[in-house]
Amino acid sequence: MDFFFEPRGVAVIGATPNPLKGGNAILKNLLLGYRGGIYPVNPRYREIDGLPCYPSVSAVPGPVDLAIIFVPAPLVPAAVEDCAAKGVPGVMVESGGFAETGPEGAKLQRALAGIAAGTGIRIWGPNCMGLVDVVHSHIFSFMDPQAQQQGFIPGAVSLVVQSGMLSAIFLIDLMSNATMGVSKVCSVGNKVDVNECDLLEYFLGDPDTRVIGLYLESFADGRRFLEICRRCEKPIVVLKGGRSRKGAEAAMSHTASLAGNRRIVVGALAQAGVIEAQDFKQMMDLCRSFALTKPPAGRKDRVAILTFSGGAGIVSTDFVEEQGLTIADLAESTRTALRELFPAWMPVSNPIDLWPAMESHIGTDVDVYSRALAAVLGDPGVDAVFLHIAIGNFRVRLNLSDLSPLIRASGKPVIVWQIGRRDEVFAFQKEALSLGILLFSELFRAAECLGAILRERHRPEPIPESGTLKKDLSAPLAGLLASAASGPLDEHLSKELLRACGVPTVAERIVTGEEQVEAAAAMLGYPVVMKGLLPGGVHKTEMGLVRLDIPDGPAALRAFATLMERMEGRGQVLIQRQFPGKVELILGLVRDPQFGPCVMFGLGGVTAELFDDAVFAVAPLTHRDALGLIGRIRGQKMLDGFRGAPPVDREEIARILVALGEIGLSFPRIREIDINPLICGKEGSMAVDATIILE
Repeated sequence: MDFFFEPRGVAVIGATPNPLKGGNAILKNLLLGYRGGIYPVNPRYREIDGLPCYPSVSAVPGPVDLAIIFVPAPLVPAAVEDCAAKGVPGVMVESGGFAETGPEGAKLQRALAGIAAGTGIRIWGPNCMGLVDVVHSHIFSFMDPQAQQQGFIPGAVSLVVQSGMLSAIFLIDLMSNATMGVSKVCSVGNKVDVNECDLLEYFLGDPDTRVIGLYLESFADGRRFLEICRRCEKPIVVLKGGRSRKGAEAAMSHTASLAGNRRIVVGALAQAGVIEAQDFKQMMDLCRSFALTKPPAGRKDRVAILTFSGGAGIVSTDFVEEQGLTIADLAESTRTALRELFPAWMPVSNPIDLWPAMESHIGTDVDVYSRALAAVLGDPGVDAVFLHIAIGNFRVRLNLSDLSPLIRASGKPVIVWQIGRRDEVFAFQKEALSLGILLFSELFRAAECLGAILRERHRPEPIPESGTLKKDLSAPLAGLLASAASGPLDEHLSKELLRACGVPTVAERIVTGEEQVEAAAAMLGYPVVMKGLLPGGVHKTEMGLVRLDIPDGPAALRAFATLMERMEGRGQVLIQRQFPGKVELILGLVRDPQFGPCVMFGLGGVTAELFDDAVFAVAPLTHRDALGLIGRIRGQKMLDGFRGAPPVDREEIARILVALGEIGLSFPRIREIDINPLICGKEGSMAVDATIILE
């Protein structure tokens, strides 16, 4: 990928002297910062902006590592083929008119994919804004050249944005508002070849990138994306578009992308240690927070609040505690240092209201903010500081250049909430950015980002070896999986397969006639459960084919007769031991088009849809992954022992979840697994109903 970021020569196919055209903007952006060879390509001109213009890339005399293409979509495939013939390793297709526009555009996009596969040339785009590398002044984009002339702000955050115009607006907003500096912004568009995985892999080794932010409407290769995230030591923040059904429809029409199942995406990102954002501003704020601060060593949750307002301190306390953080207990030495600033009548407490101290030192040279900040930063019981500043108030005397060394020397995160007069606030914001001080204009967002900084981030374990269960299956079960028709296996066969793969299942027997009923039930032990098994019948409860609490032989015979009558003699009856337990869970497996086999866990039983409390993780799972999955449902009280029920054995449930992931990876024909319920009680956990659906 280096040739996209550090090319020796760049050809602009579609260059033009017309200042209103994108081909001219690309050329001007190159001339403003790029130091390699620049080669306009357009058969209509001999010279553009003082540079020789060539009729084709193949006519360019010098080495070309990158071609930026901005011509009408029907002309793009031929231009790419000319680049491949020249030996150009990569092209950026910034033209629109491909799969996002309909069948004809999709056909052109397939042609580009074919050229990439056949020649090995890498294609970035189409329908994108290209690359903006602020650190090296490489603007390989048709964005307005005035933006570069007005000055970009270098930083350590690199962004990958699927939407073209959004990437340009991101830059304009960040730079014009002095919000944060960036390293690189990559607009990938329709992702015919180069995708977020390629760029993420590049940023892993990029010394100019400390934090990676991505806005994506789809994952080109979900499993590869997660694998890269798992081994990335840099913070990764992702905003996924297309979460709702309507949002997914919009994603398809915008960049011809498929938006995945929302819960699966959430689970996959959490499993890989990725921080998920919910909107664009939050994504930017999280990225700059990680770029400008690091969590302290040791404990990471005790916060001191320095404020000019008692009310702001109270609201901040609420927000800090909502983030799972605590308000620090100040050491006596810290209280003593602060008492020297306060009038005698003012007690010292956290939040620390500095207003009385500032009033008492009007007309003196006492720097209340610096001394108070130094005191709390030196407190070993304080892990981070939440600092409030009023800009434009004559009593608030503050020198950022004095505070900055204090913050850096402490090694502790300090976040600043500012409020005040507009023009002075903006000047203060620019100064803070130049000094590397983290600044916010909203209290809640400041507390939210502080929580993200201090929260212990999940460091994924290496992906375990997987997909090895085939050798453990008996020949009959292996033959069944190979030869069975598509669709659901009946409950008994489903549980036989699960049992063979390490999932505990309830003891049961199939009976086909009355003479077998009492003997089977007595052997299993009363009370028993009886179910009717119909071919293709998955939802037995809704079909009236389940009988519970059968206490003896006569009742079993009556239940058998009723079930056979309901099935009109076409099915079989399954007799199970009625497993005791109060907690019912649902476990399962689905095969997602973006991430492959994914394991599900949630509250189950007949009210599974009512609880709607299920979470997902991508297979294979480590044992720690599985425990983390269990810990993500809302109904933790149910798992910990509710109203006298014993707590669920999380270790055992984790082993079952790991096994389900292995089943999905070992047997590609299995499309879905539904264990509902898995009952948990004093005797352990047991799958009492299950269905496997085959491709």
